[in-house]
Amino acid sequence: MISYRLLVQLGTSCLIIGAVAACGSDNPDAISAGGTSGVAGRSGTTGTSGTTGASGTTGTSGATGTSGAAGTGTGGATSTGGSVSSGGQPGTGGSVSSGGRGGSDAGAAGTAAAAGVGGYPLMNPPLPSAGCGKPAGVTTSSMYRTIMSSGDQRQYMITLPSNYDMNKPYRFIYASHGQGGEGSDITKEKYYGIQSIAAAADSVIFVAASGLGGIWGLKDVPLFDDILAFVEQNACVDKSRVFALGFSFGGMYSYSLSMTRQKTIRAGIGMSPANYAIQIPPKTHDPIAWMQSTGMSDHTCPWVNDEAKMTGSKFIAIEHGTDNGCTVPNPIPTWTSGGMLCNDFAGCKPGFPTRVCTFNGAHSPPPGDSNWMWAFITQF
Repeated sequence: MISYRLLVQLGTSCLIIGAVAACGSDNPDAISAGGTSGVAGRSGTTGTSGTTGASGTTGTSGATGTSGAAGTGTGGATSTGGSVSSGGQPGTGGSVSSGGRGGSDAGAAGTAAAAGVGGYPLMNPPLPSAGCGKPAGVTTSSMYRTIMSSGDQRQYMITLPSNYDMNKPYRFIYASHGQGGEGSDITKEKYYGIQSIAAAADSVIFVAASGLGGIWGLKDVPLFDDILAFVEQNACVDKSRVFALGFSFGGMYSYSLSMTRQKTIRAGIGMSPANYAIQIPPKTHDPIAWMQSTGMSDHTCPWVNDEAKMTGSKFIAIEHGTDNGCTVPNPIPTWTSGGMLCNDFAGCKPGFPTRVCTFNGAHSPPPGDSNWMWAFITQF
């Protein structure tokens, strides 16, 4: 069992303060009018044009090139019915919509990026960042690095794989601390234990930032953007495999990012999250792969805080399940006995799994190791 120094018991209930509920905090941030708008998703890489078949079927449904789904362009999508085929030739009369050309693996990545990062098929080819193919401009350090974001000098720590290869695109995991913590807490706990598990694969670039005053708010959404952009320019990141996770207030921060940065983040994980007590920019309700966990005796960030007001981690599960096009069980099965109970919602849009876990415990990450998170991350 991992000893999480950053766990902060915030009391036995969450109070509503003005328009914001404070989950154990006696000094929540003031609400910003309108919040910060989300950034647009990155356009995908245009694939190489597939070769023209000798006698394909005439129409708007010409198939794309071998092994590549359509690339992006204006609209960033293939013509109606466009799909990957082993032959990969559009018919003579068939056409591909503007910007949607079949082609290489890069074309496949481009198509998914246009639809949202989570729209990639499972195990898609990596999408290299601008930092690939050149010596890293950032290295692992036990000292904080600084970056200017929203007018503030912010601190974060970064851990690169021990055998870093500038030509290998790596997963990017952004892990966040609970209330009153800082980025070094996460590095000391090996990024909630995932670093120890991932060490064998040597396949992750980890980042842990520090919240202002130990909490997360509106400024921390562009902070994520700024840190990710810097690392993508200075290290080799797989832009199609960016993940955000955290516990308690860090779980709320991950939830905030998952509701506003779906075109950048492949999947979010919230341990003991809450959908109140944190400032969130206007939600886009785009789909995103999501996993969460809650102890059924958690009184700090409970499964249900207020049924009428739809606050509590239960309603995060319903929200993401709905956005992901899943069939949300009613009621959602929760722990009653044995080990942690995880429910995978059925019928979710391809590439957007939604997993909801509950266990016998209070305000803490699930008992045991972090293989449950690593298994969710590595399916992509």
